[in-house]
Amino acid sequence: MNPQSFDPQRVGRYAVIRVYYEYANQPGGEKLFVVLKHAQLGDRTFCWCIKATSQVQRFTDEMLKGCIFYKAKEVAFFDLDTVVDTSNMLPLLHDTLKKEATNGRFCVEGKMPSDFHERFVKAVRASTTLEPKKKAVLLEAVGESL
Repeated sequence: MNPQSFDPQRVGRYAVIRVYYEYANQPGGEKLFVVLKHAQLGDRTFCWCIKATSQVQRFTDEMLKGCIFYKAKEVAFFDLDTVVDTSNMLPLLHDTLKKEATNGRFCVEGKMPSDFHERFVKAVRASTTLEPKKKAVLLEAVGESL
């Protein structure tokens, strides 16, 4: 990917991106995110994403009701058992994505399977940990409602 021509808006819904990201008080590293939508707030444009993680042991059965689980290699770019956690939604600024692309720390791994939308909606609605307001925001991000 030529970083000079990189346009985050061209990364579509349900694309899986690998990007360098730093959580507060944790070392940075490459993380996988599933893109839900692009949005603008004032002069800042960002990408709403949900986090995918191979740290499946952290999830209780109750938490998994609000997640989408994939066995290793069920999706080509998930080498290990992976949970896509609907409760872990965050905005990634387009400026950050452009910077990471320039630094060679961004790539589009692929797109989630065709049944992901249905599984995502079902997980959000089934979640016992998401507040109703956050459920509504997540569903609205993909053109659905409670």
